[in-house]
Amino acid sequence: MSFVFFPSVPGQPFKLALALVLCVCLGCRRKEEPTVDAGRLLGSTPGASDVKDGGTFIWGRSEDAVKLDPAQVTDGESVQVITNIFDTLVSFKPGTTEIVPWLAKSWTTSADKLEWTFKLRDDVKFHDGSPLTADAVVFSFLRQKDENHPGRKKTDVFAYYSDNFKKLESVEKVDDHTVRFRLSNPYAPFLAALALFSTSIVCPNAFEKSGKDGDGRYKYDVSQDPIGTGPFRFSVWERGSRIVLLRNPDHFAGAPHIEKLVFKPIKDSQARLKELEAGGIHGMTSPGLGDLAGILANKRLRLLSRPGVNVCYLAMHTQKRPFDDPRVRRAVAFAVDKRNLIEAAYEGQAEAAVTMVPASMKGCAKIPDRRVDLRRAKKLLADAGLESGFQTTLWYPNNVRAYLPEPETTAIQIQQDLKQIGIEAKLVKKEWSAYLQAVQNGKHDMCILGWMADIGDPDNFLYVLLDKENAIPGQSNNLSFYMGERVHKLLIEAQSTYVWDHRERAYHDAQRILFEEVPVLPLATVNDFRVLAEDIRGYTIFPAGGEYFRDVGFAK
Repeated sequence: MSFVFFPSVPGQPFKLALALVLCVCLGCRRKEEPTVDAGRLLGSTPGASDVKDGGTFIWGRSEDAVKLDPAQVTDGESVQVITNIFDTLVSFKPGTTEIVPWLAKSWTTSADKLEWTFKLRDDVKFHDGSPLTADAVVFSFLRQKDENHPGRKKTDVFAYYSDNFKKLESVEKVDDHTVRFRLSNPYAPFLAALALFSTSIVCPNAFEKSGKDGDGRYKYDVSQDPIGTGPFRFSVWERGSRIVLLRNPDHFAGAPHIEKLVFKPIKDSQARLKELEAGGIHGMTSPGLGDLAGILANKRLRLLSRPGVNVCYLAMHTQKRPFDDPRVRRAVAFAVDKRNLIEAAYEGQAEAAVTMVPASMKGCAKIPDRRVDLRRAKKLLADAGLESGFQTTLWYPNNVRAYLPEPETTAIQIQQDLKQIGIEAKLVKKEWSAYLQAVQNGKHDMCILGWMADIGDPDNFLYVLLDKENAIPGQSNNLSFYMGERVHKLLIEAQSTYVWDHRERAYHDAQRILFEEVPVLPLATVNDFRVLAEDIRGYTIFPAGGEYFRDVGFAK
């Protein structure tokens, strides 16, 4: 039996200034009281030993889900829900990116690592009562692999499958509870990739019961009525208002404690916090960084934190002029003042990101960052024939993300920095789902987004976000549409070996090239923070893969 995974390595904790803000204005420096070490904050609430069964748990977050079909989702708001409705073959040990058995109780690999055989649990049922078998696993993967599969509509887009499973040659049933995967080439992140929410096992029975359209494809829409094997069953989705899940009493890992799980979108972080303080919700994501001191002082609340495995970045569309010229992109990199940006948009409570691999992740290259140099930036523009500057657009989303606590402030700060070298950036603000669709289709010149780890492997950041194979309009996570051949060869090399030293060397070389060619400018990495009511038990921040509420409950 072979277990191959590459867990992330915790980095040095941020020193966070959890103090009253004496000056809140764009770009100004704050006077701070003595700092508090966020590394000493816990990543979990107390355990579930004294938890009671029952009750409704309401989770506040900044935005509603976009879709509930795990194979089509690319946004974290949707993932938070999906990880509670569906299960995957393998999962994460709570609080880590270590891979552990889940729907698959064991697995073996061939000597060349091209063949992976998984033994399934025999005690798992879908929410409609049908049993989990090898047929369901095959159905779930072939639905994404085969364009003519009856389980997919012609308009379906499976971006994560494209990003992570290009080397999957076949998946087949061995017997009712055994599945075999065959890879065309070695792929080191394969086992970890099977923990991705996008590999959730969907219910074939739900497709079959729906009947087929005239084109021979099933009518069933997973996103409208998701049926999985997870700890909670889908009940209601009132768009923009709430998603309600109900306890699955038959879950193989045991029934959850809470009877009803509600996801409630509350866009403003302070409004979320007020609702938590008033008891209208019981936990929340993305607290305002300026509110952390007050949260710590409130004995009815519990502030959780863990090192962030995320990066906020500025993507420049390298297939559009003038960003097709690396000199222009370098000029942007020399103009943007990350230190001022972190003060203005992160309350000083983030670390400047240098590469697209978070510093807390194994494989991050230690590269000295640029210093702001406006003279050099202007010379680069002049060398590119743009000594008078140019006009462009800078797109940003309307909602808060953990890596982007102040989207508008971030956009304005970058706009002001670029203006100093003659770049006039018109700001374009979009609603979250429309924003994702637009930037994945390459409508932007520049855009601000971020990425939170799905698995504990640099491939999840570098290959997914910057490889030329993932620059496909309509489903692109490569928002710079960067086509660098040298980086592509290094990333494929890193995927193709299981020797970590060789992989790490390739990742380091790729990061150095990306630093020089600047298809994206990494901006900041921020700790993951959650706030929960004091009486909540059994909650843990997962560094990758969504939110998990199967062990959460209220104290007795």
